[in-house]
Amino acid sequence: MSNIAAILAEKHCQRYLRGFTDCVNEFPETWHLDCENQRLKLQRCLQSNEAVVKIKEKCAPEFSIYEDCISKNPQEMAKCLSEFQSFISCADKVADKT
Repeated sequence: MSNIAAILAEKHCQRYLRGFTDCVNEFPETWHLDCENQRLKLQRCLQSNEAVVKIKEKCAPEFSIYEDCISKNPQEMAKCLSEFQSFISCADKVADKT
C-alpha cells in the first residue's frame, strides 16, 4: 500500500486511527457528525509527526481540494478518489525526500 498518510498514522497514531476507523464503521452514514471527536484526536496526533507536518506543508493545495470534495460528498467518498490519489501522490514524493 502506497498510502503514506495511512502508514504514518498506523505507525505513530495507531490508537487514534483505530478509534476513528471503529467509529466510521459503527456510523457509516453519519460518521462526519458522530466521529468528529475521534477525527480531531487523530488529527492532533498526526500534527505532532515531523513527516506528516512536511507533507501537510508541501501538499496543502492537494489536501485542500480533497477535503473540499469530502465536505461536499460526506456519504459518497468514492466521488473523491481522484482528489485523494493526487494528495497521496504528493505525499509519497514528499515522504521519499524525508
